[in-house]
Amino acid sequence: MNKFQNKKPIACRELLVLDLTGEFLGYEQELKTYHWHSILATTLTSAKKAVRDYNFHVAIAVLSKNNQQRVLSSINEINQRQQNIIWIAVLIDIDAVDTKLTSSLPYYFTDYHHLPIDWNHLNQTLGHAYGMAILKQKEQGACRHQGQKTPLLGDSHLINKLRDNITKVAVSDEAVLISGETGTGKGLCAHLIHCQSARQKGPFITINCGALPQSLIHSELFGHEKGAFTGADKQYIGHIERANKGTLFLDEIGDLTLESQVNLLQFLEEHIIERLGGNRNIAIDCRIIFASHVNLETAVEEGRFREDLYYRINILRLHAPSLREHKEDIPLLANEYLELFAPEHHKFTLAPKALDTMLSYEWPGNVRELKNRIHRAIIMANSNQLSAADLGIKITNLKPDENDVVDLAQHRVVIDTELLLDAIKRNNHNISAAARELKISRTTFYRLIKKCKIKL
Repeated sequence: MNKFQNKKPIACRELLVLDLTGEFLGYEQELKTYHWHSILATTLTSAKKAVRDYNFHVAIAVLSKNNQQRVLSSINEINQRQQNIIWIAVLIDIDAVDTKLTSSLPYYFTDYHHLPIDWNHLNQTLGHAYGMAILKQKEQGACRHQGQKTPLLGDSHLINKLRDNITKVAVSDEAVLISGETGTGKGLCAHLIHCQSARQKGPFITINCGALPQSLIHSELFGHEKGAFTGADKQYIGHIERANKGTLFLDEIGDLTLESQVNLLQFLEEHIIERLGGNRNIAIDCRIIFASHVNLETAVEEGRFREDLYYRINILRLHAPSLREHKEDIPLLANEYLELFAPEHHKFTLAPKALDTMLSYEWPGNVRELKNRIHRAIIMANSNQLSAADLGIKITNLKPDENDVVDLAQHRVVIDTELLLDAIKRNNHNISAAARELKISRTTFYRLIKKCKIKL
């Protein structure tokens, strides 16, 4: 018997070949020899059709001096339709060392090859990329399976309740608003919702609204066309458009300007965007998850956040608890990070006093602070047992006197009362005009009147 008779035949793997040059000749038979079923796309339209018909994990893009920008633009559009494709470049007449393409290569491609092709080498590159794409897909889907460990660590009642709520809201496709202090894991909650949703195979796009200059927020969200403004030397696909067929996570939504809030509300109502400088409506299908460490109810009352937008995004609500609310999880979290950051073949522990100090500390930076303190302590410690000094924790949190709290609350009422009365007087007791002046709604204005016990 032939020793190869019992071996299973190697299945062909689909491979997209984007060749807008028509110069990558003789590839089909060579690739077939290595069990690749190559689908040729000579136009962006045919590439989009191929992506609809096949589930590609890896693709080749053929680049020449004359078409490299067109190819890169095509890759951007293809990636909008099928995420996680790993791209390999074949350079026809380009020297990667001496061209402006050098800065773009790592962003678009994991590797590149020159003509003439070393087919054995290319097959190895494609095989490795294909395997990595499969592993990445499995990793992204891992959190979907019940009972499997997720990165949301903790055994407390609050964390278990949060896990249950994440599972419930993931089934829906409505907007989600996640509240919680900085460092509580709001971004992690958003990612877990995406992983457990029907959009799990689509992109998960994150943008921190508080980290962008006000002048760039609109462009970052909605994109712009070439020439839309000074410095716009090429088309830019905004975060909302990138999230098509997937999930968009807008962090620190409370930091958006009122103008940007209007544009966002319009998108939520119509699911249509128009790039800055463009004249074409683009339909977008994505779920949006919002997060804010700012109290949005207070922001609405103060006129810093639109009331209509607040009610539009506050459909499903989750709260990420502060670490001081579930301190019983601190030992579990600490052990997890001790294992995560310890060098290979080293084991770190916490001194008993260090753990007591951690349990007494108020953790203003929450889980993120705990993680960073342990990481830093492992790097800087002189022994394998970490002390409170290694963690750099000093117990200085003192609770305010109850009388001080009452005085501060009363002071706020006095200030609000003066503002309301002045606005009412200036507008001749026209409540609508007074509310507009203070940039709040009539409903909020009347609620503040009742709170301040003002008689009209």
